[in-house]
Amino acid sequence: MNANNKSLSKWLFFSVLIITFAILASKLKLMDYADDVTFSNALNNSSIWGFLIERYETWSGRVFIEAIMALTITISSFWKIMIPLCLLSSSYFIWSISLRGRVSLMHGLPLVLAFMLAINLSISGDSQWWITGFYNYLLPATCALFAVSTLLSHSTSKIRVLLAITLSLVATSSEQLAILLIILIPFLYLKSENDRAKNATIHIAYLVVLLGAALTLLSPGSYNRFQAEAFRYMPQIFDMNIFQKSIIGVDRLVENIATGRNYCFISGCLSLIFFIVRKGKVNTLSRLCLTVSIAAILLCFTSDSMYMREIKYLTYEGRFYYVDFSNIKVYCCYLFYLMTLICMAAGSIEDIGEERDYSAFITLMAGMLVTVAIGLSPTAYASGGRVLYVFNLCLIVYTLFNIRRIVK
Repeated sequence: MNANNKSLSKWLFFSVLIITFAILASKLKLMDYADDVTFSNALNNSSIWGFLIERYETWSGRVFIEAIMALTITISSFWKIMIPLCLLSSSYFIWSISLRGRVSLMHGLPLVLAFMLAINLSISGDSQWWITGFYNYLLPATCALFAVSTLLSHSTSKIRVLLAITLSLVATSSEQLAILLIILIPFLYLKSENDRAKNATIHIAYLVVLLGAALTLLSPGSYNRFQAEAFRYMPQIFDMNIFQKSIIGVDRLVENIATGRNYCFISGCLSLIFFIVRKGKVNTLSRLCLTVSIAAILLCFTSDSMYMREIKYLTYEGRFYYVDFSNIKVYCCYLFYLMTLICMAAGSIEDIGEERDYSAFITLMAGMLVTVAIGLSPTAYASGGRVLYVFNLCLIVYTLFNIRRIVK
């Protein structure tokens, strides 16, 4: 690349970042209903400590998220800056985790940003652009990505490590991200190469994550909230067994990838196809993964118009009263898409040179587990698309891990 092309590439790179930041900041606003109003008025008649103690005891264990939200949601300049900044930061951290050393920042960051913006509107609208959704999803996700990026890096900056560990408390204020970090961090030992200093840092980070997760998940408010929302949204959850609850989680997972043309899922399938064609081993597993991935892509592009009209998901609008857990057609659909995800995970492990990399496999399987766990909550449906945000981030990281191996 000559000097003129480099200069043009840099101009395009910074133009994309600046335009993205400006457009997002200009479109953001508080809603005049729901949690935007609740938290805007949270400190009208209470101190921050009184508000947090009351919330922790009666409704939610998200102490760190709600502290930041209550203190800053009325400052419009704060979230107008922080939402696009967190989106760009998350894109950078995802690039650092998956593509650093293979794809340059100038090419990798716009690619990741494109994936982030391609997340279905029903999901991104509630988790990235809605102000309260930003505090509960995008902000803690950015903190989690920063923590993982720091623990994977070779940085010796004590300030960065301390900041990453501290911000992991914000990440664990989100229940899904708390569970995801509990699953993922132990695998970082595989990347530490017996480095004592790094292992000690991972130990400390994991301890902080466990403490933060316990603070969030075991709060008295979380129990009270479960009871109240169960009676409001899903009263029969008390009578469901673990299999039925997991089916609800599977339903949300499959609904997300089977309808609405989920481009993160489609990109994941395409990345696996290109990886197998260019780098994969020629064996039965590779052929199965190729066949299933191609079939899944075709179904994603046709399901909304013809195929899925015959499938009645458990998905509902309004109060959850009754569901038929014995519909064979529904289970066949679930089985196909679960098999697709498993094939995507398994097919990404080994290349033609018999070199194994479990990064994509672990990322996708962890995302699936966290999503299926949604079925344990009575608001599995009432929470809308935002509870699928973490899974879509995992799909993006999975895709980029495959791209990393393709360009190797």
